[in-house]
Amino acid sequence: MPEVPTNPSEPSLSALLAAPLTTLALVLVFLVGWPAAAGADTESASPAAYVAELMAEQTQGRAVVVNDLLAGEYDLETLEEEIRAEFDRLDVPYHVFVGTDLVNLRQRGFLPALQDRVGEEGLYVYLSEGSVTLQASTTAGVHLPMDEANTVMVYDGPEYSDPLPVVAKAYVDALLDPEVAEHAERARQASYDEDGGSTSEDRASKWREFVDDMNPDSVNGPENAGTLAGMLGGTVLGVGGAFAVLVWRRRGSGRPPAGALWWAGGSVVAAGAIAVTGLLLTVLPEAGPREQAEEALGEALSAPPYVLATDRVDRVVDGWDDDTRVFVDPLTPLGPEVGEELADAVADATVPVYTAVVPLDPDDESEGDAEVLAHALAHTSGRDGVYVVVDGFHGGVDTALMGVDAGVSIWDLNVSMSEIPEGAPVTAAALELLDRLGEARSAPGAAPTVPLAAEFHADAADDGEPSTRAERYHAEGLWPGLLILGPMMGALLWFVCAGVALLLPWSVRWTRATPGRRLRPMARRAADRAVAALDAAGDHPEVDRAVRDLDTALVVLGESPDELDLVGVIVLARRVERRLGEGEGRADGPVCMADPLHGPAEGRGRLPRWDGGRPLSLCRGCLRTPPERRVPLHVRAGGRRFVPHLTLRERTWVSSRYGTKRRLTGESLLEESRAR
Repeated sequence: MPEVPTNPSEPSLSALLAAPLTTLALVLVFLVGWPAAAGADTESASPAAYVAELMAEQTQGRAVVVNDLLAGEYDLETLEEEIRAEFDRLDVPYHVFVGTDLVNLRQRGFLPALQDRVGEEGLYVYLSEGSVTLQASTTAGVHLPMDEANTVMVYDGPEYSDPLPVVAKAYVDALLDPEVAEHAERARQASYDEDGGSTSEDRASKWREFVDDMNPDSVNGPENAGTLAGMLGGTVLGVGGAFAVLVWRRRGSGRPPAGALWWAGGSVVAAGAIAVTGLLLTVLPEAGPREQAEEALGEALSAPPYVLATDRVDRVVDGWDDDTRVFVDPLTPLGPEVGEELADAVADATVPVYTAVVPLDPDDESEGDAEVLAHALAHTSGRDGVYVVVDGFHGGVDTALMGVDAGVSIWDLNVSMSEIPEGAPVTAAALELLDRLGEARSAPGAAPTVPLAAEFHADAADDGEPSTRAERYHAEGLWPGLLILGPMMGALLWFVCAGVALLLPWSVRWTRATPGRRLRPMARRAADRAVAALDAAGDHPEVDRAVRDLDTALVVLGESPDELDLVGVIVLARRVERRLGEGEGRADGPVCMADPLHGPAEGRGRLPRWDGGRPLSLCRGCLRTPPERRVPLHVRAGGRRFVPHLTLRERTWVSSRYGTKRRLTGESLLEESRAR
């Protein structure tokens, strides 16, 4: 057993090392841990502390805080209740902050800092307008599939334009889905499997986009509907007018014939029906959310305070007093030193200057317009002075003047602020503005300034620009399409159709006159039918002559026939069938010399360029076709393609008119073939 030291004046080695090691550990904790914690606190403490303070006023475990930046888009109390009703379904404590999409709150430090300051268990969520992914975290003991739910939201969730209650409902539904993991994987895989091909879903999506573009509530819906109706109506006018002119010219000059009047009048009636139908489909539906929002914005810009709601404006004005004329919104990522710097600059101004450093967003009550917000603050406050709004994220600055002569034009102020170099501190533009206001003086009788957005709105109303659906449908869509684009499309369509009508018959005739590779299977089928007819003929009186023709055809087919030989085989095989057919007395008659494959001739006619100036035997179809449209059979011969068979006069087939002028024998045809 080891001895225990009995002399207390002689400390052990472990006792000697304990004090320095403890001191070193404390120093390391101080140097490494404290700055990180301090940095995290500096980064997220102000927004988190502000939101936590608001949540402390809510019912425990059911906290929903709606930021007043959304006052322009929603009724805040109604939105709060709708969000609370959705999260109540989770049956777990929750703390939800609802606002616009602020960059600093999307960083990882906000929710943990909020969770630390609230100090309650449950689910913590940041729900932002215009986003379908939610920032969320849970305390120990609360288990929810947040990652899988966000995956479902991204790949198979609501649209980015959907209102916040719809997004909240979809998120809670995903959290409550017992198969959310499988759902998330299917949605992700379906997204990966999509390609750029023209699938039925792609076509359906494009059709939906097209229909959405015609929606009267869309940005250019009435204009698009008017343009489409105008182009359709104008196309009808163009086609109808072209046919009317064509009918008139065919009937000669003078008074227009009835057919031309019918075409013209019918096209006008049809175009009018299309235009009226499009107009009714545009003006009859009730105003949608976008139109209601635009109407509300127009009403707001028509008179002070120029904003859709004053919830945040009231909060900022309440934060000012005679001693404090600088308000820094706690949701901005700026520290207290910014407010102190601006307060020092404001204190030296020659007139009262009220400054607000706030986040700006297109979804807020001013549509993200700092100048509109500055004027709203001025009219709500009612105190003379210079009102300055600083974008707390990007440093942009705008002003409003009430009862003040700035000593410099607003335009010059804006130009000077636009010259601030990129990357300058957020307060740089504001400090430059305050410096330019050194000559400002009080002018109680001076008219307050008006934001440019309000001036533009008033100018548009005074200029009589189309505003209603019917006006936009007519002025910016229907008439250009009906009078310009549509008739051009109609005339083009008419000429295309006329060209097709002229070229298609010729193309069909040319195709039929150039059988090419189709000749060999045609010859085999014709020979098979002739053999079958001969087998069934019995003691027919024409059997001997039929056998002679069939032998000649089979001899040629059994060698190496070219395309003209194949044509001759087909003619002989068909002649065999006609000889043995009942009631046929025309087997030895001439064949159509335009195209022997047409069959027996019905008369004689010209074949310009090919007949040598003498009429040829032609079938009924060729006789009905105008001479200039008759196309002779073309074959491959002598190493050349598309050779008119009539030009091969040295060939026995042509010179004998395919056996109708003199008898054909297999031996003579084979000798000719071998000689080639």
